[in-house]
Amino acid sequence: MKNMDELSVSSCLFSQTPGKKLSLAQQAQIILDAGINWMELSEYETPEPEFAELARSGINIWAVHGMLGMKSISPDPAERDAAVEAAYVHAAKRAGFAPCPLVEHYLDRHSDPEIGKRYRDSIWKLYEKVSKLGYILCIETAPYKPLQYDRHPDSAEIADFVRSFGKDDLQVIVDFNHSNLAEDLADTAKNTRGLVKSVHISNNYGEKEQHLPPHDGIIDLKYAWDAFRANGYSGPCNLEFRFPNGGVDPNTAMLKEVKAYMEKLLWNK
Repeated sequence: MKNMDELSVSSCLFSQTPGKKLSLAQQAQIILDAGINWMELSEYETPEPEFAELARSGINIWAVHGMLGMKSISPDPAERDAAVEAAYVHAAKRAGFAPCPLVEHYLDRHSDPEIGKRYRDSIWKLYEKVSKLGYILCIETAPYKPLQYDRHPDSAEIADFVRSFGKDDLQVIVDFNHSNLAEDLADTAKNTRGLVKSVHISNNYGEKEQHLPPHDGIIDLKYAWDAFRANGYSGPCNLEFRFPNGGVDPNTAMLKEVKAYMEKLLWNK
């Protein structure tokens, strides 16, 4: 599968669509009509019949976003197990699109070492379940939120965490919008070398997580993309952006403009 110089679009783009909610197949058709062949599923609550309709659309599913949340680090073992099971059920409903990355957030963001132990245990239990479905479990770099969490785990920590499991199907996803706020993205690329299975690409203005369209913000996407290519990432360029404050109806013409911008920026097409 050659997809280094291809784009993928996360379905989160459509999460703020005003008016009637588009089905996944309708979203896929907008993406396909723009000349983009890959999609990441970020929907958490979706009727199961939509997955069959999406499969018939002809789009390729690059990744599925998981839903393991903060209850996975609860001091209550039963609550942690319930969180893992809910995340597994979510993944199982989408397992028809595997093998592909299954994206889960890195949640050890506190100074208490017991939280780290609980998180590791939950990830291992989830890995044992979803690897049997054909997923590549990918741990996403953490957002920089110093007012919400008492510490920020950087890409080196997350890479070490993933490597410690010694599993080829447990890897990393780098979110540019998370990582650029606390470290140089070229350093992120080096720290995670050999582990990156997917990326989330969007933009911000360097102060907070925003997930802006690629042409808005201060992230030098060309610089970052080249660094990840140089460190072995083989694509695609997976776009996870939204429009600020909602109110924008994503459409094929808009996505064609984004596609042309990214292809010229990254690949001189």
